[in-house]
Amino acid sequence: MTYLLQEIRNIYMRSPSYYGFFSQDWVPSVRGWASRLRFEPIRKPAATAPSQQEPVKNPFPILLRRLADTDDGPILSMVWAVHALQSGRAEHAQHMMLHTPVVVTNDPTSEYMVHKWELETLLTVTLNMQKDIVPVFLKMPINTSDFDSFAGVLNLLKDSEDAQSTRLTPENVMSEFHRISHRQFPWQIGWHNVANLYRHAFVYGQGLCDEYFKKTYGLSISDFMACCFVLWVQTQLAPWCAPLTKFPVDVPEDAMEKTMAMVSGELWTTRRKSFELFQTLAAGKDMPVAYHPSYLRLKPIIRAAPRNHYIAPLPELILFRATVGLYYDLFAAGTTVMNDARARFEEYARQLIKAYIPGFDPCPAEEYKYKNSEAETPDILLKRDGKIVAVFECKATKLSFQAQYADDPASEAKNQYDQIANAVFQLWRFFSHVRRGIIKQDLADEVAAVVLTMEPWTQTSSELRATMVAEAEKLAATKEPEMTAEDKRVPLFVSISEMEHMLAHSTEEDVQETFRAGAHDAKYRGWSVREIRRNAVKEVRPSQKYPFEPGDLLPWWKETEERGLAKRAAEVAAQAASELST
Repeated sequence: MTYLLQEIRNIYMRSPSYYGFFSQDWVPSVRGWASRLRFEPIRKPAATAPSQQEPVKNPFPILLRRLADTDDGPILSMVWAVHALQSGRAEHAQHMMLHTPVVVTNDPTSEYMVHKWELETLLTVTLNMQKDIVPVFLKMPINTSDFDSFAGVLNLLKDSEDAQSTRLTPENVMSEFHRISHRQFPWQIGWHNVANLYRHAFVYGQGLCDEYFKKTYGLSISDFMACCFVLWVQTQLAPWCAPLTKFPVDVPEDAMEKTMAMVSGELWTTRRKSFELFQTLAAGKDMPVAYHPSYLRLKPIIRAAPRNHYIAPLPELILFRATVGLYYDLFAAGTTVMNDARARFEEYARQLIKAYIPGFDPCPAEEYKYKNSEAETPDILLKRDGKIVAVFECKATKLSFQAQYADDPASEAKNQYDQIANAVFQLWRFFSHVRRGIIKQDLADEVAAVVLTMEPWTQTSSELRATMVAEAEKLAATKEPEMTAEDKRVPLFVSISEMEHMLAHSTEEDVQETFRAGAHDAKYRGWSVREIRRNAVKEVRPSQKYPFEPGDLLPWWKETEERGLAKRAAEVAAQAASELST
């Protein structure tokens, strides 16, 4: 219970700063031509600076050989220990790995810093690597209790990524930023924050989604989240954990067993499923190792059969599974259930805007008649002083693997990106219908057209955004030939997490100026609204507290908080009484 309370307090402490996690000058690196992170040997001075070390020739086969020669259990423990040393949990991993104090850091600029997305890739390659049966004397296993040895393995992975970056050319290098951002940004933002937890509980944890989840998996989404939260806390304290016999939250007796069935897998089953996932998504293509699909996103906990102990080598992925990963459990439910999630996403967005900036009036869509059929305005009509200043079309669709990492996402994930293009068309149709008098709305002089998504569909890619606009043009030519250039406002592609950040630091004027700059200043094409807000609006404002409480949706969260408050109050009272008596 103590650790659970501490983690809840830590999440609240992290929430204001989670929006400002990125350095203003941070730019994602592109393998092969960006600066290369290298580790110095810990006990021996390096002959040259880390960045000047020569890469290994043919590194990938060497990496595979080292992983094949090493048992999976020690590799999982090694990754857990490195992650713990650099995630504020060094006291739990000090005894597991030989290292010097400089290794214990969370400074992203340190040459000893290990990025979590690289750890995930290393685990993915490990699970997909077939183990050979060879004599022990022929093996060259990794010394998993030595940071130097780990650094050498990680540099083999980096060299492998660099070697595969030769496919990049001046013509396609900008599209690489899209893939890099999907690999790195979620890890940098993290999933252990109030906004992520509340948002997904609001969208997926109520109504038809929760009913389907209960019927299909035998527990509520709230109880599933509670068990995942407990597992996240437990798996941060030790690499290999025994099944819990007592629970610090009030959940049904069989809730943990059902949760474990959804988020964990036995080691050899995990290996087989991971390799099957790779084969399915690679589909015979030469997929760069950096973008191999991670089965740990589906099953972040690995069980060892003999003693039924388990490990989460990257514990944060349990929270990913409990929030973002809920989509995996619900997408088979059908249109009715997913439409309910979409409606709740729209409602969440309206409540969010109103909570942060009361001067705005976010109104739901309005129905009207068009050519004897039912038509509808965009999902959110954002008003200020009675006039519409922005319209939002909302999309809660989950990013697929192809949508993130394909060489041509718009083609290989066409059905999903067509939904984004259709959102642009719907925004344009609204402006056309208002101009033509089909529907009467009081528009401000400047009205932003916003595609608001649950996930960052077109981040860091102006080319991908241009493709969506081109597809919308085709729809307009076919379905609404009466549209004019005036109707086709420049669309802004905004993810809900970017929206949260912008609102937390803005007034009504700041939001409108951000939208104006994004629509009319060409230099901001492809930028996120958080960066447009930072660069186009001069005023720097303190971050507002996230306006919603998880306890309003998750009873176990509220109960745990209340018990913690009561415990702390009792401790303060006891301390005061002790001082009075002396």
